[in-house]
Amino acid sequence: MAKKKAVKTKDTEEDDIDDLLEDEEIESVYPKIEEKEESVSAPASLEETMEEEEEEFEIEEEAKFPDYKYLNVEIKKIQGENDYEIFLEGQSHGLLNILVKHLLLIEGVNVAAYKVTNIEPPTVFIRLENSKDYKIKDILYKGIESLRKEVIEVQKLFKKLT
Repeated sequence: MAKKKAVKTKDTEEDDIDDLLEDEEIESVYPKIEEKEESVSAPASLEETMEEEEEEFEIEEEAKFPDYKYLNVEIKKIQGENDYEIFLEGQSHGLLNILVKHLLLIEGVNVAAYKVTNIEPPTVFIRLENSKDYKIKDILYKGIESLRKEVIEVQKLFKKLT
């Protein structure tokens, strides 16, 4: 003959839990809170309160010059008279995309594009209007300076938000 399983009800489950907890002692440790008596008195002068506040907070000095990361850049002139390849080692789509956008806004740049592969370093392609009128180093300098100005503006906006 088959035996029926005993079905536990909520009451028997609570009793089982209570039985388990009765055997062990549970110690509660709470931090001691001391109440300070505050006296209601007006500060002697504004200067004294300012001195007290200055003592409480220490201002950390920031580094005078930020740590710069220098890019490993190689510029090559390719087939056309006005075509250049710029290799930027260790960079990703983030920098190259925004750099190309800034380069396209500069007068004298006809085409600017980039490619990133696992085989060779990331490359930016630039085609200038006329190599006699425009120098590749000047164009790159203008592009990086406009990018730097945009980054500074964004930093200022973030500082205002925080």
